Amino acid sequence: MTDTEVPGGAGFVTERGSFRAAHVADQNIDRQAFILDQMAARPAVRTLKSWALDQLAPTAGETAVDIGSGTGEDVVALHELGARAIGVEPSPGLRAEAVRRAAGADVEYVEGHAEALPFEDQSIDALRSERVLQHVDDPAAVVKEMARVLRPGGRIVLIDTDWGTAIIHPADPDVLQRMVGYFLRESANPYSGRQLRGLLADAGLEITGETAATWLEPQEGARQGFVGMMHLTSLQAGVITPEEAEAFAQTLGEAADRGAFHMSLTMYAVSAIKPRAG
Repeated sequence: MTDTEVPGGAGFVTERGSFRAAHVADQNIDRQAFILDQMAARPAVRTLKSWALDQLAPTAGETAVDIGSGTGEDVVALHELGARAIGVEPSPGLRAEAVRRAAGADVEYVEGHAEALPFEDQSIDALRSERVLQHVDDPAAVVKEMARVLRPGGRIVLIDTDWGTAIIHPADPDVLQRMVGYFLRESANPYSGRQLRGLLADAGLEITGETAATWLEPQEGARQGFVGMMHLTSLQAGVITPEEAEAFAQTLGEAADRGAFHMSLTMYAVSAIKPRAG
């Protein structure tokens, strides 16, 4: 499969068309940061980020952690509420970018993976993780690891996309079904959004809130980002024919020219607390 440059999208999209964490880690850092910046600016994402901060409400003297902290803006937001704020990020390039953007703020960025967090048992007061679980093969183990490091009474918020809710219009239904099916199969955990509540409950945590927001792609998204690369990667994978790929791109492009393109998907957020003993 040849590389296909992708300048944006509603989730981590790699040059290889993969949605797995191992492939995401290999991306060009500048491109990763660009994609993360695009996503962070979208209304649905901003709505859920704000909700997460309200649910966590860290205070002075508490330790708050962002798992999969990327370029670090959410770590800075936790710090601004008074907490000792730590970002956990496996990519050294993104950690360096986060430090640069923090501009001397008293925050920490450490190497680590969601499957094995670099913290002692019951040592964290507030924990958030956004759009990470969709990229891991064993989300239940990851959430149990998050529960391990939470103090009794500690709060957690998970935010993730459910790719099974994606709607793209207009497109040939058969062609679209084959393309979407391919991407769902290639994704590590494409239905992550709908699983959040169950994952938290199964980890022994008490649900305290849940919400959702709809991602609406702008008209230019017909030619770029996730939608703009679908036909190319699907063609490379042999899922559709060259003629079908060309027709897909042309149909969406023409729809966007007259303001009739639609792409949406649902993102979910769930908050929970670790019960106190007794």
